[in-house]
Amino acid sequence: MLRAAIRRQHDLHKMKLPSWVLPGSAVLFCVACAVLQSPAEHTRTLAAEAGFMPLEVPDARLRAYARRVAPGAVNARMTVYIESDGAPWRLADEPPADPTPLKPVVMRMAIADPSAATAYLGRPCQYLGKADLLNCDPRLWMQARFSNEAVAAMSAAVDQIKRNYGATEINLVGYSGGGAMAALIAARRSDVSCLVTIAAPLDTDAWTAAVGVSRLDMSLNPADSADRLRSVRQTHFRGLRDKVVPPSTASRFLQRVTGARVVDQEKFDHLCCWGDEWKELRNSSCLAQK
Repeated sequence: MLRAAIRRQHDLHKMKLPSWVLPGSAVLFCVACAVLQSPAEHTRTLAAEAGFMPLEVPDARLRAYARRVAPGAVNARMTVYIESDGAPWRLADEPPADPTPLKPVVMRMAIADPSAATAYLGRPCQYLGKADLLNCDPRLWMQARFSNEAVAAMSAAVDQIKRNYGATEINLVGYSGGGAMAALIAARRSDVSCLVTIAAPLDTDAWTAAVGVSRLDMSLNPADSADRLRSVRQTHFRGLRDKVVPPSTASRFLQRVTGARVVDQEKFDHLCCWGDEWKELRNSSCLAQK
């Protein structure tokens, strides 16, 4: 059933511009493009317009982009933005056919980051073409979204990004499930200068219990690795109106780290207003520290 849904969704993405869009109708053309572009195409367009180029990483199930830098430039520290779990589940037992995020919130955050050495990394199975998606294990965006396999693949991609830019240290920034992934990656590395999470389920057992869904029994729990992060500078943003990832679900993780800064935004929920306010919020995180 899930494979059939994936096929139907990709058929929709083959839609062409209607014949009434004339070459000279610039405004109309742009509106039609925004409507008819798939989420993956929209993200690629945003990345290109902002000077982010696609990067090859070791795992074919991952997609990455990085800001273009001058040839020969040396960037000691690289900032990598990690995508969320992606497209939302329609029901508790009905996962999306394609995990590609519907809104480019994290890509926009990466674009808003003024650092020259900035990259964006999608999660397993996101942004894939039809054939590749059909061959990507759906468990990687369901029960195994934070599995050892997924974390290892993401960490290897970070290694490649780091090599491409000649960096010696990295900053990891993750929104929602991307924050949990960033914490899991950081826990197995020694080169992380700063860890930032935004509206992240940092204790996945507490999170699944709070929202009433099945435990992620094929995944790792960031709270179980928190002790390894005590020497890492950290900033964790939470929205006090967040019903998708209730702030209290990060408590066990935060109790096990020392020196982490927690920034609670009283009027923010899970979506509003992280992307819109990111440039200012970034300046209150460890990303702004030397």
